[in-house]
Amino acid sequence: MRGGTNDPERLNPRGLLEFFERVVKEERQKLNEVAVRRIISAVYFALFNYWSLKSYLKGERGDGPCQDSFWYSTFNEHLLNQGLDYAVFTIYLYRVAADHYTLNPTKVVLRSRPWKDVAKDVEINDRALEMVLESARDILEYLEKY
Repeated sequence: MRGGTNDPERLNPRGLLEFFERVVKEERQKLNEVAVRRIISAVYFALFNYWSLKSYLKGERGDGPCQDSFWYSTFNEHLLNQGLDYAVFTIYLYRVAADHYTLNPTKVVLRSRPWKDVAKDVEINDRALEMVLESARDILEYLEKY
């Protein structure tokens, strides 16, 4: 690992996204539903952690003793305000499905702002993974400049 607390690049998920994209391209047949769910979740949280560190270093403060605990809704709303509506909705919707719902396909009901009570039919599959990775690339492109 490289960098110190003040180096946001230590949490830049570009390498992780490239790794996942390579796995999807070269070993798709080995990816079962468990792997796809874990990739979706990891991608969301890697972007969230990168954003939260960059926000903290810019002077934003969250909760907790070190004021470094940020809300997902704040992250989502920040990205919405940057015009990344489709990307952040897609990645968040599938992250919620991957981490909180057992059935597949299922109906996901989002419980926090800015999409409180929005319900959507979701299926976690290869296409969902591709959409999440595409959305993640768009979000990362913005975050690297943030």
